[in-house]
Amino acid sequence: MKSRMMKSMKSRLKSLSGLVLVIFLCLTLLNACANKLSGDFDEDEVKKAAENVINLINNQDSEGLKEICNVQMKEALTDDVLKKVYEGIGEGGKFEKIESMSVAGYTDKSSKEELAVVVAKAKYEIKTFTFTITFTKQMKLAGLYYK
Repeated sequence: MKSRMMKSMKSRLKSLSGLVLVIFLCLTLLNACANKLSGDFDEDEVKKAAENVINLINNQDSEGLKEICNVQMKEALTDDVLKKVYEGIGEGGKFEKIESMSVAGYTDKSSKEELAVVVAKAKYEIKTFTFTITFTKQMKLAGLYYK
């Protein structure tokens, strides 16, 4: 009987330690996602710039997008890549509105550069896309992802 009780306690302890680990990881991830925007950025300006990026995509304005990119993004956003982005977004139908937008700060680990990251939920007639748009302090487009 003692052996059975010990096994039961060990099993509960393992479950509890697993739960504690999961909670710790979730809190760590939440903390990482909730970084404050650097004082070097104006949140309203960042939001307007993100709206502009979404409008440029909706209008399939490749030149406009490339004009606001940093060097790395200019190289990454080739005509083929942009064509695929436009096709993917086109599957959503006509753009309706930006439903929500949140802004956070991020520091690039390798370059130590502070960036502004916008997560915008955009509603189209068929689908809703989530855009993750990153800007440098000079308000250059440094990252673009959608799903």
